[in-house]
Amino acid sequence: MAKILVIDDESTILQNIKFLLEIDGNEVLTASSSTEGLRIFTENCNSIDVVITDMKMPKLSGMDILREIKKITPHMAVIILTGHGDLDNAILAMKEGAFEYLRKPVTAQDLSIAINNAINRKKLLMENERMTQELLAHRNYLQGLHDSAAKILLNMLPKNLPDIEGFNFAVDYKSCDGVGGDMYDVCDIGDYICFYVFDVSHHGILAAVISIIIKSFLQNIEYNYRQGINKRRFPEIVLDLNLELLSNTAQNVFASLFLGFIDKNSKKLYTVSAGHIPQYIMKENGLVPLESTGPILGVFEDSTYKCAVNQLEPGDKVLLFTDGIIESPSDSSDESSDGNQIFGYENMVKVLESCKNEPISTTIDKIMKAVKDFSGNRCTDDMTILGVEVLKEN
Repeated sequence: MAKILVIDDESTILQNIKFLLEIDGNEVLTASSSTEGLRIFTENCNSIDVVITDMKMPKLSGMDILREIKKITPHMAVIILTGHGDLDNAILAMKEGAFEYLRKPVTAQDLSIAINNAINRKKLLMENERMTQELLAHRNYLQGLHDSAAKILLNMLPKNLPDIEGFNFAVDYKSCDGVGGDMYDVCDIGDYICFYVFDVSHHGILAAVISIIIKSFLQNIEYNYRQGINKRRFPEIVLDLNLELLSNTAQNVFASLFLGFIDKNSKKLYTVSAGHIPQYIMKENGLVPLESTGPILGVFEDSTYKCAVNQLEPGDKVLLFTDGIIESPSDSSDESSDGNQIFGYENMVKVLESCKNEPISTTIDKIMKAVKDFSGNRCTDDMTILGVEVLKEN
């Protein structure tokens, strides 16, 4: 049942339409003048479903009523009643927002069809509004999760890198959308320096969850050291982390990890790379690539990992970075002269070779500047560079 307001200054037509509407089970309000009709509508606008108004009336026309109603309730269905010679005004009313126009004399069938169409339209509008509000609430909920995840990840990043005698550390980290998949850390664990970067394949809430799992797991390394860590344990740490991800994450989620340990006394570097892109040791006589020693995390249950060993010398720098650096796209407005579409290893090597005698902090600054110049400050992925320098003795 619909609640309908009928406005017409001809009492016979008004009562006839009221009768036809009530036969169909509708509740009908009537007004014999335009001013009375507007008053009734204003008082009952929240409960009225449809307004039927005559076009030609004293004081205010049907067009005037239409405009006033639209000011109060923009989506109200208004049906205009017209005479045979009033087609132009009826068309104008449709352009002004009328739902339908009916020619007098109105038949029961035409009236019933128009009312049903108007009610169905109102239902669709209400459903659309409901869905819009649900989507808005869901979007706000997701935005809240996104903001919370971004805050959690930010708090998980180290506030300061440790001060360890004989070593210097530097880092640059740029998140693409606030909730990325890059993470890094440097830890002083007695006889060893532990440092790592990892890169989760997704962004957003999912990346945050995976990052928290990996970060929390790696924080146990200090405990493992107290239990008697040694170089045979390094691959086992990554193996256990792989099984942890397989047990607690979706199959389409994976991460790469580069985990390094430096023996403070011997200056030996032990590294385990789980599907991470090649990293570098910067030595006076050139670059030593650090390749992957096992598959990415979270994909294969039977993964195995090896530990690579390199001897560091005073002045050597170990550089870890994520693929957001290497895959940074060229600025479309100023493509590189050699046609490269991404920053790539070739440009990385050029920068590293120019920084052979620079401290680690300057090296990282120059890399980030080169990437920014190449990409025009475009951001398509998180970018992380972590550097460890073995200081020369004075």
